[in-house]
Amino acid sequence: MRDKLTITASDEILHSLVHDLRQPLGNLEASLFYLDVVLEHPCDRVREQMHLMERQVAQAAQLLARASEDLRVLRAQREGAATESLPLTKSATAAVT
Repeated sequence: MRDKLTITASDEILHSLVHDLRQPLGNLEASLFYLDVVLEHPCDRVREQMHLMERQVAQAAQLLARASEDLRVLRAQREGAATESLPLTKSATAAVT
């Protein structure tokens, strides 16, 4: 039982981390888009840096999306395992109700 509580707490920490990192990442993405629209003819160095930042933001967004999906799958598996391990006999269900 203690391991399950620790895992659940870890899940919540990871979920919060993924959620909290999406906001600044979205701001970076929006700022890069804005700069791309506003800067009509940026110099080569600025253009290179913007493309580098766009790639890094996209990679971070993919990592967060993958982490979020992995957490969702783990939760579903854990909930399914907990449900499957419960005996569905009349006496077991009577003890719960």
